[in-house]
Amino acid sequence: QRDQSANQKQNERWRAEIKEITGFEASALDLQKMKLWTELNFSDATNRRCPYTGEQINLTRLFSGEVEIEHILPFSKTLDDSLNNKTVSMRRANRDKGNRTPFEAFGNSPQGYSFAEILERAGTMPLAKRKRFAPDGYEKWLKEDKDFLARALTDTAYLSRIAREY
Repeated sequence: QRDQSANQKQNERWRAEIKEITGFEASALDLQKMKLWTELNFSDATNRRCPYTGEQINLTRLFSGEVEIEHILPFSKTLDDSLNNKTVSMRRANRDKGNRTPFEAFGNSPQGYSFAEILERAGTMPLAKRKRFAPDGYEKWLKEDKDFLARALTDTAYLSRIAREY
C-alpha cells in the first residue's frame, strides 16, 4: 500500500508537469514516457540523454514528438513488452535501430553512432535494462527468460482455442 500510494503521488506530480509543458491532460503513455525518461539517469535530471545518439532529452523535448518509446530488444523477437525492455530514444535513432538489438544495429558503430558510448550511457540505467544493451544482451535474455516465449505462445494458443469455442 505504501508503494502504491507513493506511485500515485508521483503520477500526480508528473500529470501536473506534463499539463504545464503540453497544455493537455497526461495519458497513460505520457506517464510511461516520464518513468522511462527518469530511468535514463536517476541521479542527474540534467544529464538524461538518448541512449543511442547521446542527444540531451529535456522535458520539453520528451513531449515534442522527437522522442518516442522503443523496445531495447525487439518485441518481435522477445514478445517482451515490459518496462524493463523499454526506454525513450530519439525517433531517428529508433528508426536506424529498426527491428534489431542495440548491438546488431550499432555494434559496428555506423556513422553517427558509437557503441562504446551507447554502453556508457546505458550504464546509468537500471541493471535489467543495462544488460539488454550488451553485445550478448539478447543471448543472456534468452538464457534467463527462455521459457517466457514458450509459455506466452502456449498461453496464446490455449486462449485462442477457448475464444474459438466460445
